[in-house]
Amino acid sequence: MFEKVRVSDLSFYYDGVRINAVNWLHAIVFAIVIEAAILMFILHGKRLASNIYAVASFAINMLYYAPWDADIPQIVTTTLISAMLSGSIWFFSDLFAEKVMNDREDMSQTILSELAPGSHKMNFKTTFPENR
Repeated sequence: MFEKVRVSDLSFYYDGVRINAVNWLHAIVFAIVIEAAILMFILHGKRLASNIYAVASFAINMLYYAPWDADIPQIVTTTLISAMLSGSIWFFSDLFAEKVMNDREDMSQTILSELAPGSHKMNFKTTFPENR
């Protein structure tokens, strides 16, 4: 999708063959950055920003597929695919953030329980007569 909406053509010719690898690399990086932004916003509790990016991702998908001149089944299919793509990014990011937060909370609880007074009873034996 992003390969077609680029501002400039980064392809080049080598031995009479057009090489598009740089255009595709740019498109892939662009897509990853948008998906990573949604994840980072969710991880940092920025729900509004993550929602805006998810909606923008949906809009970009709809503009890419441009279904407005198609028949009704094609419009419905395109809309569902666009919603599923942006929704998957959003929901997977939310699930990942939830897992990270739960793991962090579990680790904190484990550390606190180990540091709590009385959680470890240590018995030291010495050679003093009163400890025999």
